[in-house]
Amino acid sequence: MQIKKVFNNNVLLAEQQGHEVVLIGKGIGFQKKTGDRVDESLVTKTYTPTADNWLKNFQALMSDIEPDYFELTSEIIDLAEQRLNTTFNGYLLISLTDHIHFAVYRHQRQMDIKNEILWEIKRIYHQEYEVGRQALALIKDRFKVQLPDDEAGFIAMKFVENSLSDSNGDQTVAMTKLINDILNIVKYQLSLTMSEDSLSLQRFLVHLRFFAERLTLKQADKSAGTEDEFLFEHVSQKYPQAFACVAKIVAFIQKTTAQPVSMNEQIYLTIHIQRMLNEAQ
Repeated sequence: MQIKKVFNNNVLLAEQQGHEVVLIGKGIGFQKKTGDRVDESLVTKTYTPTADNWLKNFQALMSDIEPDYFELTSEIIDLAEQRLNTTFNGYLLISLTDHIHFAVYRHQRQMDIKNEILWEIKRIYHQEYEVGRQALALIKDRFKVQLPDDEAGFIAMKFVENSLSDSNGDQTVAMTKLINDILNIVKYQLSLTMSEDSLSLQRFLVHLRFFAERLTLKQADKSAGTEDEFLFEHVSQKYPQAFACVAKIVAFIQKTTAQPVSMNEQIYLTIHIQRMLNEAQ
């Protein structure tokens, strides 16, 4: 790889097989200039633009924000990918760097923002929130600024937003509130409170994420048209308590989103809720 631009000692722009890439690594740009070869042994993270405006946005942000923020954000993304067992797209580097920089700026001027859905984030996106808390520790270590827990929630939502297809911040918040409403229906309908470590709860949350994403983005239910009426009747009779709870959920969703809930979806929800009931016994 050949260097096209050195941003600082640890961040540079290079050309790889005819494509521009952003490289991050300790000392990767030290005493380097345009045209030099990249020491690939120093590369810790490679960002390959997936859209024409990615690099433009990156360079514009780099002109306004100290490179230290990009380096730290890259470390946080690496940590999140390991902890959450996922891979984020390159836009997270841009959006999360911008967010962290502005959060530090606001905190230094006593302009912290309250996270109105922090409780819901802790409840629904527990793993992402814990990574957000670790991110706050890294920020404190690098910039000597202790951001409030509200920011751990905002960072967690950046992870969630980036991992969802065709989603934006408002849609992610709407999805989070929908999931929380469904959890509350289960909690109060069945007097059921599950531990955060509950395996059946974690499986239910994973299912709810995809379910709520589809509803929020108004995506078609791919299972529609393949309903198994026999299984639906069997499940409704075998698990009457869980099925009655699902009926409440369906009524709520139809009232608040004006969207139908397929027969297959009701089967899945019933089975997940029954598993939680079984675990709670």
